[in-house]
Amino acid sequence: MARLAGVSRTAVSFVLNGRAEGNIAPATAERVRAAAEELGYTPDRVAQSLRLQRTHVVGLVTDSIASSPFAGRILSGAVDRAADSGYVLVLFDSQGRQEREQEAVEEFSRRRVDGLVYAAMAVREVTSLPATQLPLVLANCFDTSGAHTSVVPDNVTAGGEAARHLLGLGHRRIVMLGGPGDVAGVQRSEGYRAAIREAGLAATDCPVIGLGKMWSIDVGYSGAVRALTDSRGRVKSPARRPTAIFAVNDRVATGALLALAQLGLSVPGDVSVLGFDDQEQLAAHVVPALTTFALPHRQMGEVAVDRLLGHPGRQREPARETTVRLACPLIERDSTAPVPT
Repeated sequence: MARLAGVSRTAVSFVLNGRAEGNIAPATAERVRAAAEELGYTPDRVAQSLRLQRTHVVGLVTDSIASSPFAGRILSGAVDRAADSGYVLVLFDSQGRQEREQEAVEEFSRRRVDGLVYAAMAVREVTSLPATQLPLVLANCFDTSGAHTSVVPDNVTAGGEAARHLLGLGHRRIVMLGGPGDVAGVQRSEGYRAAIREAGLAATDCPVIGLGKMWSIDVGYSGAVRALTDSRGRVKSPARRPTAIFAVNDRVATGALLALAQLGLSVPGDVSVLGFDDQEQLAAHVVPALTTFALPHRQMGEVAVDRLLGHPGRQREPARETTVRLACPLIERDSTAPVPT
């Protein structure tokens, strides 16, 4: 190969082992790659692993992502980013059984993977992580001790942006459905309340109606009916009912849409509805299509792997506060509009 490319064996080694940048001229590196392709060269990964003391394998442990229909983009982001860096990602889904997570981590350690990502189905604080000396990064969850880098959605900021979006459309009577309840609900309602206070509005004009922890279409329906009707079950007058609903997730927002239709109110003509999650096969397909905030699932997987591969040594680095908060972009569709006159 060196003879075909017209370079030294050292140059070939640098290029094939990913160390060309800064050591080999780009034109020379391209000749080496062309020669490798012409010769059908495939690197011996086992030999590379023995020489570099690296397996180029990353383990990903999750509580339930792979066995559920949600948050799969975390996995696709992690898999693609690992592949871009020359790594293979191996997945283990514990289906919520913590004892199986520890077994998986021990097996990954025996197989000498270069690091681990732990990803949660729903954003939460992890109080009990599998014990390991491997580098570990958390995705969609966090460790308040600061011992591990955490990559999470910025729910607090997004909750504030939800309020500001509706305020910007002229709404001054807004109801939030579904917060607190869990970590995401606490964070989103915190941001929402702060933005309402900053706007100088009373909490009674823009209340938060808690729906418990089961954020389903049914509870969204009942919460919306509660917000829009009086004690006799009659629809409140335009001067008294909210002109906008901010739902803690898209399922709750879908329930609100059903309630509004049942009560004879139009969206967004009478009441605007804003969701959260941009849930696949739901948010863009209900009528009207939901304006919502997208969770950065794919980006969480990508950033978690990037952070993991940034410190490939086998010994865990000293504990430090490293929380990466990713923006939740607003996806504007048809369910929000200026306040009705």
